[in-house]
Amino acid sequence: MIKVGDLIRITDKSSYYLAGKTGDAEVTGVVVDVTLDEEPDGTDYWVRVVFLDNSKATLFHDEVEVISTKEIK
Repeated sequence: MIKVGDLIRITDKSSYYLAGKTGDAEVTGVVVDVTLDEEPDGTDYWVRVVFLDNSKATLFHDEVEVISTKEIK
């Protein structure tokens, strides 16, 4: 599961519209919140992302991939 603090990038170009982005460049940001859907198996969730240009978006978990993660101890 994607966690707060993970560095991600958008993988689904159709999501660029949701994030207010255009073009083919990969879009990179940091996860600031994770919201689980009320599903019995708990596998569906949304991630709130702040991008490196300071814009924000909420994306479905399968629209992004984790580039880097940091263990919080």
